[in-house]
Amino acid sequence: MFKTAAVLLSALLCGFLFLDVVSSECKVEDPVNQCGGFCFRSLWPILDHVAYHQGSGMNLTDFHQQGSQVQLDNIERQLAAQQQVISNLASLQSKAKKGLPKNFELVGTGFYYIERSNKLNWFAAEDFCRRMGGHLASIRSDAELAAIITKLPSSTDFWIDINDLANRGEYMSLTSGKRARFMSWGNGEPTRGDSERCVILIKKMFDRECERSSLFICQAGDEIELNN
Repeated sequence: MFKTAAVLLSALLCGFLFLDVVSSECKVEDPVNQCGGFCFRSLWPILDHVAYHQGSGMNLTDFHQQGSQVQLDNIERQLAAQQQVISNLASLQSKAKKGLPKNFELVGTGFYYIERSNKLNWFAAEDFCRRMGGHLASIRSDAELAAIITKLPSSTDFWIDINDLANRGEYMSLTSGKRARFMSWGNGEPTRGDSERCVILIKKMFDRECERSSLFICQAGDEIELNN
């Protein structure tokens, strides 16, 4: 479109200039070089103006395209975050439909029973949790750990399901039967003493003798859910 306008303007302007030259009886010895050069010199401002707007139009288009892409990326991230929230809610609803064991409470995104008075050894604590319809807590992330800690009294230890009873130094989740997915050891831990094969929680994780008596945390859910 701009190219067509430039050609038409060139033709019109050259025509007017040619008529003006003829009417003033200008002696033209070299029409091509004299008039042609004059015409195009006169058209330079117009052609520059057309070229400027063509360039501005292209840059503006690129700018809009980049802005649109940024907006699309932001929308995709927001949708992904919302989808994760929906997935978590669906999981909680599924557990609720199955029927939660009595005395379990929602902590973070899981359901837990925190024993605050009855101290048992690690094996008895696991049996107690099973009888309640759960198992010793299997903590899988910093977020889960942080949520649970807010419910615990300070300087009090609680059994969780991690242990290295099968192979020393290989810490397993009793619930899943696999290597523990998440560890958050206290300073200098694990000490790996001869009889320190089970893990307690005192804001951080510590290995201790499995036969010692401690409070404990039970978690609702089964091995299949925890592996997902």
